[in-house]
Amino acid sequence: MEKRFTHYKLIFICIFSTGLVFSQTGGQHIYQFMNTSPGARISALGGMPISWRANDPAAVYLNPSLLNTEMSGALHFSSLSYFSDISFGHFSYTHGLDSADIALQLGIHYANYGDITRTDPFGNSNGSFKASDSDIYLAASKTIKERIQLGASLHYISSSLDLYSSQGLSLNAGVSYFNPEKKFGLSLLFKHLGFQLSKYHQTSEKLPFEVQLAYSKKLKHLPLIYHIGIQHLQKWNVRYDDPDLQDDGVLFGDTNEDSDFSKSFSNALRHFVFGVELNIGKKENFSLRFGYNNLRNRELSLADYRSLSGLSGGFGIKIYKFKFDYSYASYHIAGGSSQISISTNLNHFFGKEI
Repeated sequence: MEKRFTHYKLIFICIFSTGLVFSQTGGQHIYQFMNTSPGARISALGGMPISWRANDPAAVYLNPSLLNTEMSGALHFSSLSYFSDISFGHFSYTHGLDSADIALQLGIHYANYGDITRTDPFGNSNGSFKASDSDIYLAASKTIKERIQLGASLHYISSSLDLYSSQGLSLNAGVSYFNPEKKFGLSLLFKHLGFQLSKYHQTSEKLPFEVQLAYSKKLKHLPLIYHIGIQHLQKWNVRYDDPDLQDDGVLFGDTNEDSDFSKSFSNALRHFVFGVELNIGKKENFSLRFGYNNLRNRELSLADYRSLSGLSGGFGIKIYKFKFDYSYASYHIAGGSSQISISTNLNHFFGKEI
């Protein structure tokens, strides 16, 4: 059993740290742990950046253009439980400069892969080693016009895997438009523009650069917000064509093969992430959330087995001066991930901005 969990850990470390993912979207990119969700609300809505200004501190990590001075004093902590005792965490503090209409957020996003058994070529145990990743970042935003917000975040990345380590720099940038009368928001994001400062070994590797578009809309007569995210705009083909997963059965001499239109349509849908958020009560102290990530569903589902891969859900509740959020995201028949977030605003305790 111990060897089995060690095997799983090594697989996930390769995915999140070095980025050796066998898919169109993974490629040979490093620091994939930066794509894990920084908050339970984000996870419940499908794991994509959103464009609705809900003053969620965690959303800034994915979309710095959502940062604004109304969030000044916000403190946020999140913990994400993954497979095989792998865990992710996120912590941030936000401060607003009202005189300049600039907001700043300082935070850290990190991964802990725990103790991993070291073995020789014959499988004999030879102690253990640790692996971890961290991303310390500073985000800033500025209101250009009443409805247009520009934001950017600078990230210092550190990764350690036994005797190997790597450091890097990355930049996220985005612009958001918010219309309070028509109650919708639109964001364009450029993520992970950067490079390695030091290599794991001798080969330089690329960061997981991505272009994303997000749209959010609140219904007029119902306290419901829907979110539509489009991911991997920098690359059209995100299909993972694994020959072992294709249906090559022959019936009466005909081979079952998807048409070009079917492949294109399937590929287009993989770019989309959908989420809905229902806020209950006059003060919206309770929220229900659901999301669907089609790319996650198509990459992690089994060929002949129906599962809930790609689906996610959760809730949020305000108690006293704190906001609690919980989410569960289904990845595979083997399980999913649970995330809990706690946030508050220090100004609520001190009665003034700090």
